[in-house]
Amino acid sequence: MENVKSKKNSLYFELAFLLLVAASVALLFFFVLNHAGTRLITECFSSKEYIEKLSEDYVDDLRKYIAENQVVSNDSEKLTKWVKQQKIVSIQVYKDGILTYDSNYPDAAVEDAAAEGQYYEWEYYYMAQFADGTADIFLYGYFSYPYYSYALIAELLLSVLLMITIVIIGIRRTVEYIGRLKQECEILGSGNLDYQVTVRGKDELALLASGMDNMRKALKESNEKEAELMLANRRMITEMSHDLRTPLTSLMIYTEILEKKDFQDMDQIKAYIHKIERKARQIKTLSDNIFEYALVTEGAEIEFGEPETVKEIFYDPLSEMTAYLEERGYTVETVLEPEERKIRVNDEYISRILDNLVSNIVKYADKSAPVRISTLYAEASGGLRFENRISEDAQERKKSEGSTNIGLHNVRKMMNAMHGFSSAEESGNTFAVTLLFHFEGNSAI
Repeated sequence: MENVKSKKNSLYFELAFLLLVAASVALLFFFVLNHAGTRLITECFSSKEYIEKLSEDYVDDLRKYIAENQVVSNDSEKLTKWVKQQKIVSIQVYKDGILTYDSNYPDAAVEDAAAEGQYYEWEYYYMAQFADGTADIFLYGYFSYPYYSYALIAELLLSVLLMITIVIIGIRRTVEYIGRLKQECEILGSGNLDYQVTVRGKDELALLASGMDNMRKALKESNEKEAELMLANRRMITEMSHDLRTPLTSLMIYTEILEKKDFQDMDQIKAYIHKIERKARQIKTLSDNIFEYALVTEGAEIEFGEPETVKEIFYDPLSEMTAYLEERGYTVETVLEPEERKIRVNDEYISRILDNLVSNIVKYADKSAPVRISTLYAEASGGLRFENRISEDAQERKKSEGSTNIGLHNVRKMMNAMHGFSSAEESGNTFAVTLLFHFEGNSAI
């Protein structure tokens, strides 16, 4: 059924239908015009007075021809020559009531013509003086024949002209549409991707226009994403440069102090070395974050593992994460509730996401409050929630040093690559990160 509809909407079908309609209208017009022309010619050129007048003119011309050429009543050659010159008349010559010449049978013998001829007294005959005496002439003219021919030619030309006119009018809208698409292509080619391509109808041109508009939207979206990415990268580079400049400046100051100042107390030297070490680790963390961000933004296709439940996927990684945090002095409360529905993830991304979260917890979390990790389930998705209290030192450090949150940027990008969702919330001194993955059979969260 769909195929039949597509054929009806095809340009070929539309053109064929237009030609059929144009031909039908032109044919009907020809028949009407032919009937009217025939009737008009018959009324104008078939009256008795008109025929008699033309007949007398042709007979007068024949009489002159006979006199000038000394034609006898049965001279078939000369009489046939005159008849051929006139083209639209035929004659019969009767001498003493006997047919001596018939232009319809110019090559017949006189005896045969005389035997076959018949003299009709009710017909009108003209007298003519031949070289061998007086004879009667019966003349029949096809006087209206040229007019029928001219009328037929005119009728055919007018019908063809009408057909061409109908076709031109029929395709004018399509041609105008093609011209409009050409102009819109030039507009798009000039870089104006906000201009919407006109989609009209359901034929191949409409499909072409729709494809052009979809391509415009895709290109516009791609350009916007590229611009956003460039802006984000520029902002990230600016922020990271600022973040790197601060510890580097401190590092240079501390090394300069160590180089120029004469220390008597070894504890002071160790204190500055400890500060240098702390700044060096800060620079390393920032450089690692930059490297992590570069990996995430490469845009490469990722491979998903087999479908598993949230508990099955995160049980082992969270065990390692919990052990690491507990070694650093944190208390971890983990609650993994079972759920039969399954998700699909990339194991490498999961490991890197948890590394980023661990780094964030170590950097900002208060050790006196537990780090809570729990499962979170919705109608179409499931995942984890990480919650911790922010330490007072971390709050002061964030105010003084600032933060690019590049780790959370990386987590968000990796979750998007896995068609998931992530969010970070800060309420008072509480910080929480949520990771959600859509269940198998659900295309969106």
